[in-house]
Amino acid sequence: MFTGSRLTVDLAKQFAWLLRKDLRDTFASKDDPGFAEWWLIKGRQEFPGWADSLDADQRNALFASAGTATIAGVQLDVPKLASLLAKYRPDAVKEFAKDGKLQNELFFAWVVVRGLADHQLAQHVPRSLVAALDQPVPDTLAKAGEDDASAANSVPAATLLMYLLWRLMDDKTQQARSLYTAQGRLAFLGWFFNVVGTLGIAPLVAGRWKAWVQSPEGAAALATQKTTAAKLPWLAPNTKQQAAAPSTTADKPFGLNIYGFAYGELGIGEDLRMAVECCEAAGIAYHVVNVDAGDARQADLHLKGKVSEGTELPPYNTNLFCLPAFDTVSRVFMQKGAAVFEGYRNIGWWPWELAVFPKAWKPYAFELVDEVWASSTFLEEMYKQATDKPVKLVPLAVSVERMKPYPRKHYGLPEKKFLFLYIFDFNSSVARKNPMAAVQAFKQAFKPTDNTVGLVLKTMNTKPNNPEWQAFLKECQTDKRIQLITETLDRPEVLGLINACDAYVSLHRAEGFGRTLAEAMLLGKPVVATNYSGNVDFMQNELAHPVEFKLIDLDRTAYQWIDVSDAAAWAEVNINDASSKLKICTNIFDRISIDTDIFNANYIAKKMTHAFGRLDA
Repeated sequence: MFTGSRLTVDLAKQFAWLLRKDLRDTFASKDDPGFAEWWLIKGRQEFPGWADSLDADQRNALFASAGTATIAGVQLDVPKLASLLAKYRPDAVKEFAKDGKLQNELFFAWVVVRGLADHQLAQHVPRSLVAALDQPVPDTLAKAGEDDASAANSVPAATLLMYLLWRLMDDKTQQARSLYTAQGRLAFLGWFFNVVGTLGIAPLVAGRWKAWVQSPEGAAALATQKTTAAKLPWLAPNTKQQAAAPSTTADKPFGLNIYGFAYGELGIGEDLRMAVECCEAAGIAYHVVNVDAGDARQADLHLKGKVSEGTELPPYNTNLFCLPAFDTVSRVFMQKGAAVFEGYRNIGWWPWELAVFPKAWKPYAFELVDEVWASSTFLEEMYKQATDKPVKLVPLAVSVERMKPYPRKHYGLPEKKFLFLYIFDFNSSVARKNPMAAVQAFKQAFKPTDNTVGLVLKTMNTKPNNPEWQAFLKECQTDKRIQLITETLDRPEVLGLINACDAYVSLHRAEGFGRTLAEAMLLGKPVVATNYSGNVDFMQNELAHPVEFKLIDLDRTAYQWIDVSDAAAWAEVNINDASSKLKICTNIFDRISIDTDIFNANYIAKKMTHAFGRLDA
């Protein structure tokens, strides 16, 4: 466990630099003033875990006066921030330009009402700007001759903040909530205080209005919107007691806060779901924190009811990140901030596929964790070379209990052929998964006239206009015995597909673990796979048909985060050997059983508890 002293804004900025190639292409270095400016305006917007990371000097620079302006009869200092937002938000400039000229008042209204909230800056607005925005707009002062003189005396003038929001309304709404009549202003005030929380501009509202909203006059205004002060969340005092959260591991009960893609229909999501099964087998208390999986389908509801959907800090003393290191950075640290890590023992159960860890990330990624768990001896060796943090071998559990035994016709597959299967995701690295090698080995192994065999390729997340997909599709279409399944299936169906086929093939260039290979073995299927990387650990049985390979240099453009300096390599499979192993599989008629203990949740649970040391530590 660490205190978090190393989890600083500088580390967050370094991660932003590493995550964003466009920034590295734009700015000379991380020390470039342009990058510092980008971080202030855009970085904290894109990485909300660091939205509160402004120091006094940065805040003063953003809100320093860049000149004065008079708006609706009110004079104020325009902060430098307005010109920076004009630079970084061309969409807003375009929205408020007319005949090629920026409408300054409307653009400034956008800056205050939308830009500050969009860029996580409303909470940092200085009191001087709040006071300036609270000035009354002279033409909306109560005066004799208004449509209802008695109402005019009880409805206060609109402030500059209110005016700026009103200016962004369409003409019809402006007329219905006119600031220049008592009744219209009353309707506007009721609406305004009903939406400031949703708009994110409550920090811009001067304190005096809290008392007014709860006064008889304020209640009358809110009544126009059929609401009351009691229903306005932004009025409630901030009852969050961050300090009440235990600050060290000793203050928290033993257990695991498991972070990952709880609903994600992808292998990494299954890593988390199986980690939960291991905790249940070992009697370890756990708390599941779902991490947004982005574009991946998130419809696996196996853990529904066991997943935390809240924003509070998790309760147990140990965090287990069932995510790649880079997702732990981008989807947890950069989105949720340092508080998630501070005061916890942090373990990265980090998948990775190559024999080297990217050099550029080594000095920074391991700052987030106290130790690393490797799911294979291949990864154990790699992580021990990459960090001096403790590295422990803790394999992943694998289960096929959710399998539904669908018949072949459910998948549109032929009944009487010997079917080889390969499952891969186009969102993953296609070069690493290497499906073209499976196609080539199949074609070499079986003559075009041999209709007793077939190759089933189950993939998802294909993109019709992707040249790589188009080339692969063209190659597959040259052989009618090759069948593609591109729709996303739920997990019981995927396991049912493995069960419905006769053998599994994976001529990958690298695998961190190889979950689908293990699942095929658990279902008694012979597996033809590259004799390299994580899957080697469990390919020591009669079902395994390891394929020869040679190591080749990895093109730096072929894999994310890898650079030339990493000198990365991976396997180039021997197609001749692969084709001969495919032929061998067709002669296996008896179902073969293997020792499944190495995949069992109870067995892995013992590995986990051994990795923890004392359970009450």
